[in-house]
Amino acid sequence: MTRVASTVLTLRRGTDRIGRVHAPPLPSDRPGAGPALRAARDRRGWSQSEAARALAALVAGSGGTARAASLKTQLSRWENGHAVPDAAHRSLLAELYETTPAGLGLADEPGPDPVDGATRLRAALERTAAVGEEELDLLRAQWAATSALDDRLGTAAAHDAVSAVVTQLREPAAHARDPHLLRALGGLLAAAALRLGDQERDRAAPDRAWAAYVEAESAALRAGDPDTADTARHRRERLAAELPGVAAPDADTEQAGPTDTTALPTIDVHTAPAWLTVEDGPPQRPVRERTDLALGEVLAALRAGDGAAARAAHARARALALRTGSQRVLDRLAALSGTTLP
Repeated sequence: MTRVASTVLTLRRGTDRIGRVHAPPLPSDRPGAGPALRAARDRRGWSQSEAARALAALVAGSGGTARAASLKTQLSRWENGHAVPDAAHRSLLAELYETTPAGLGLADEPGPDPVDGATRLRAALERTAAVGEEELDLLRAQWAATSALDDRLGTAAAHDAVSAVVTQLREPAAHARDPHLLRALGGLLAAAALRLGDQERDRAAPDRAWAAYVEAESAALRAGDPDTADTARHRRERLAAELPGVAAPDADTEQAGPTDTTALPTIDVHTAPAWLTVEDGPPQRPVRERTDLALGEVLAALRAGDGAAARAAHARARALALRTGSQRVLDRLAALSGTTLP
């Protein structure tokens, strides 16, 4: 008897029967790519051959080379879910069908953040803890120079610098745990945010000024500086008092500048020569304060009916406001313009 050796036949992965290989399933992250590509081609009324020729023209236009026949094969595989276009072909297909890769179901899914929240917090705490006395001295010197620039030249020249200091100090002040470091960083942030609020008020942006004053008050309280916190609160209330239709609270507010919005006589700016130059106050006084004082002099002269003094003060206040970028003062002066004093 002749025995025939038996052979055990098994189906290998990727096959449905012996000798026939089928494509792996469509990746789960792009379930709609194939149907979306087919639908986009159908909307154009193209056959696969026509779409392949148009795609080949796009490839040639971008400096590449591709045969329409091979692209037709690729289109068939993409539409049937047997393959997924690479990044270059995704862009070309989006251009071909006048849509986006996402519109064709080909947009990449955003990957998970490789750094989790705990890692980010730990890094922020470590960065802040690394700030020593030398670094604090540098930060103090930086702020001294920035605030001096603002005092001398005003908002127009120093706004970006002050805003940058606030942004720079925000993270370390929020993550300081050592009491000494918290007082130092919080105090610097409070001072910078307070000045930023004054600048935003100058820029006629009361909403941003309010937010800066809130940040200044919060930083001052964390730093154990109730006086600066009170100053920030008073400046918020001053800001609210300058808004039409906002009722004033019972508490007193800081009067660091003229806030009277009652009806006043107006001044004809055409009688105040633009070339008029007068002293605008002691040079050691911050330019923002000098501008507010000049505006106050305009209002006082108008109330007194002193046209000559009003015109001189108006020219001085306008020149200072233009120099420092105080849109708030310019707007206030514009509201006073239009008629000649009797």
